[in-house]
Amino acid sequence: MVTESLAANADSRPDGTALVHGDERICHRELLERVERLAHGLSARGVAPGDAVAVMLPAGPAFVTAFLAVTGLGAIVVPLNPQFKPDERDFCLRACDAHEVIADERTVAELIEAHPARRLEPRAPGETAVYQFSSGSTGRPKRLGRTHGQLAAEADSYSFIWPGDRIFCAVPLFHTYGMGCCLIAAVSRAATLVILDEPHPFVLRRGRALELLEREHITVFPGVPLQFRHLADAPQEADLSSLRLCFSAGTALPRETFHAFRDRFGVPVRDLYGCTEAGTLTADLDPEPVVGSAGKPVGDVEVRVEDGEIAVRSPAMTLGYSGMDELNRRAFRDGWFMTGDLGRLDADGRLFVTGRKKLLIEVAGHKVDPIEVEDVVLAHPGVREAVVVGVANGRDESVKAVVVAGDGCGERDVIEFCRERLANFKVPQVVEFREEIPRSPLGKVLRKYLV
Repeated sequence: MVTESLAANADSRPDGTALVHGDERICHRELLERVERLAHGLSARGVAPGDAVAVMLPAGPAFVTAFLAVTGLGAIVVPLNPQFKPDERDFCLRACDAHEVIADERTVAELIEAHPARRLEPRAPGETAVYQFSSGSTGRPKRLGRTHGQLAAEADSYSFIWPGDRIFCAVPLFHTYGMGCCLIAAVSRAATLVILDEPHPFVLRRGRALELLEREHITVFPGVPLQFRHLADAPQEADLSSLRLCFSAGTALPRETFHAFRDRFGVPVRDLYGCTEAGTLTADLDPEPVVGSAGKPVGDVEVRVEDGEIAVRSPAMTLGYSGMDELNRRAFRDGWFMTGDLGRLDADGRLFVTGRKKLLIEVAGHKVDPIEVEDVVLAHPGVREAVVVGVANGRDESVKAVVVAGDGCGERDVIEFCRERLANFKVPQVVEFREEIPRSPLGKVLRKYLV
């Protein structure tokens, strides 16, 4: 299990660097001690095995320590976006019946300071380790659970991460991509995790990112397409010759971004494909990257394409969504998960993701469920109908709300209403008013006429 890897690292390389954040450097021995102290502190506050504990912290030592302490204690960690507004946060807390919320780094520090280290007991593979929320096309996010055994299976799939690697984390740790490719990969493979330490939009942090990539001799960099584009366009110079693996996930990597980054730094960016339900699934590990390919399955993952839709089977995969029996019957079939993504496999087994059946909108590396945003827009008293779509915005997408409204309801009203209830990246940037929503003869919304 992941916490057992933490203890093994402390035994085999106690003074090796486990975590770097700004000027703070934490060795494997110290990280284990912090985790054991915090777990003891949480236990003293009444947290017991099986209790859900929400962690709403920015990426940093406090998040890493809290994640490992909660799971090491046998409780269930619920990583949540700290940018969530009260409605979003409260929905998730109710859905998992959270016993405790850790939303302040000072709380973590105080509990560590106040309690001695206490050795953590090994967890059983079947115990639930984490609750996550997966967006889709069915409204509110869907809760799913993954066990210690499933997280361990994902950890085993990171054979391409080597002991001593230095992983750069510039993606959210509450997201399955950061949780898997950064936190779990680093702990399970005895690698060093270097976390970008400035809380600003990445375009404003790219100078700091380049500084860290060079200074810390980063070898593995999991990112998203927009980050690689911003770095390729950065005015600062940097020596990134230590980099051996760059991965891009979340949305398709534009060919121009691939070439711009490689031309600038001499390092190719490889595609990686995964999902909240199963973690990392495929990665392009060919000696010469195949542009547009998400690579081949990692570990014991299996991938096939059924009627154009990507289906996956993995020992790291959840068994289903909580309380959604009908959806589970459609999405989980004989041990296979129907991802909702469209794709194809070439003769060598490489996966190419060609589109999606789901309606998710990609906003700066975040996935936005338009149905969730529609629910909020429709709650506005002046809105009669609403449809939310993604529209191209240069190299990214923007959220657009198409609204049928009553008199006196303007664009600013709708945007401010959403801003009070949704994380900023979900808030519509454009509101278009229409007399009616275009529909087919069967009443289906014709979204293609709204983009």
